[in-house]
Amino acid sequence: MSDDEKPDTYSGIPWVHVDPETARAHPKGQLTLALRVIAGYLVAIGLFKLWVFWGAGYAAGVIVLGGVLPILAGLGLWARMPWAVVVTLVMAGFNLYAFVRNVGADPDLLLLFDGIASVAIIFYLVEGDRPNFIYRHRYRKYSVLDGDKDGE
Repeated sequence: MSDDEKPDTYSGIPWVHVDPETARAHPKGQLTLALRVIAGYLVAIGLFKLWVFWGAGYAAGVIVLGGVLPILAGLGLWARMPWAVVVTLVMAGFNLYAFVRNVGADPDLLLLFDGIASVAIIFYLVEGDRPNFIYRHRYRKYSVLDGDKDGE
């Protein structure tokens, strides 16, 4: 088995890598409703946080990490840019950190919802077949489950 078809650690199913142009041209390389909702949510929550953080007089770093990062992530996901997954994962990590840090203090319903949404987004972008094909230009070779090693 070539390095391109290295089996997934958890499932044992190998990944097949394709070039970005092939992934974009393929019908499954288009955004699904779930990805559109995620991108829209990120842009909306980013704009909301920008408004709240700016109005509350937070430091520039908080405004950028809390407001601008989700907007960039959402626009990048919509444009099918591979870097957007990394930005989204970093942004989701910040959201989870903020949620855990504030659990003992005065947890807000927005923090709870944002934390739950972040976990769902992380799992979908990392494990989902469609996001892997669109953003990481690879797909699982499920034909090996049928005993067909060549995929034919």
